[in-house]
Amino acid sequence: MARQQYNKTKKDHIYWYKEGKDKKFAYRYRYYDVSGTRKEKTRTGFENEKAAELALTQLKADVLSGNLQKVENQNLTTEAWLNKWYEANNTKWKVSTQYLYKYYIEHHILPTLGQIRLSNLTKTLYQDFINKLLEKIAPTTVHGVHAVMNHALNDAVDDEILIRNKITKVVIPKKPKKSFEESEKHLNLEEIESLIDYVKKNEGLTHFVLILMLVSTGVRKGEAIGLKWGDIDFETGVITIQRTRDYHGTRTTKSWNSMRKIDVGNHLLGYLDKYKTWSKKKYLVHGRKLTNDEFVFINEHTLAPISRQFPNYILERSFEAGVIKRITPHMLRHSCASILISQGIPVTTVAKMLGDSVEMILKVYAHSLREKEKEVVKVMDTLMNFG
Repeated sequence: MARQQYNKTKKDHIYWYKEGKDKKFAYRYRYYDVSGTRKEKTRTGFENEKAAELALTQLKADVLSGNLQKVENQNLTTEAWLNKWYEANNTKWKVSTQYLYKYYIEHHILPTLGQIRLSNLTKTLYQDFINKLLEKIAPTTVHGVHAVMNHALNDAVDDEILIRNKITKVVIPKKPKKSFEESEKHLNLEEIESLIDYVKKNEGLTHFVLILMLVSTGVRKGEAIGLKWGDIDFETGVITIQRTRDYHGTRTTKSWNSMRKIDVGNHLLGYLDKYKTWSKKKYLVHGRKLTNDEFVFINEHTLAPISRQFPNYILERSFEAGVIKRITPHMLRHSCASILISQGIPVTTVAKMLGDSVEMILKVYAHSLREKEKEVVKVMDTLMNFG
């Protein structure tokens, strides 16, 4: 392919050239970078001489102002920056966050915005991208995509590649809030008793102790399957939650609040002790010794830690047997919290036990708190009925 022929105009550093039958304009400008190295910046594709001159004026201003990172990265595409940004930062994130960010970038951002120059990404263009995204995926996912993009552009500003982040004021409609009853299904005390009774009679010991722990303590599924024997103190009756486990492996808990110690009752502790004895026998059959570093919940045939879907299968079979409505393991956590609050346990205590903030408990379990408020009204009404 023949090299593009640039022709001088009367303006310094401005050139014209032919693109097919069309006349286009470009600029070529030499400058020195921070190390004193002479460099040249070229930009093509302008429809007229004035547009090229305006862009060149901005380039000169950036050079004089010392905005050399912006100058050097003038042709940087959104894809190039996101790839560079991800590689530079992904080791700071948890494995689950790495996979989520990578998914958002590759499946939602790059197909539409990937080849657009980062410097050309305007608020209007990005708002149009968001609007079209909302037609295809859930608002919560769109908020996640936007959070990644916003984070990446803020870092581009910090690196002086961009002067400012143009998408900070982009409007993303919020998904209408549903009531707790609409958005979550939880079990009452009677339903929990039916579930535990069914699992105890029809499933293995691992299944039973796992479900008993989930409903008794409100721990997250990942926290339960990430539990090791060294985390259980049988003398004090305390379980330490310090890790979670999922498809991507084992890591620290969701947040600092999630790292906690939970007091457990004699009922659960007794079954955990029984399950530990059962586990020791299983290990001996395989010529191994059970140590405190082994995971609590295991496959009885392979001794491998149970899968993330293991609790889901138990609940699905219970649903198919007509014992409970269809729920997820996380809803057992809600069930535990709702029952505790309905029994008058202080919100601060429930929050500490679940590893959530008080604000989160107040927000998520407002329905249970509302019922307690109604009880207070009845009590006060009775007390003040003097005559």
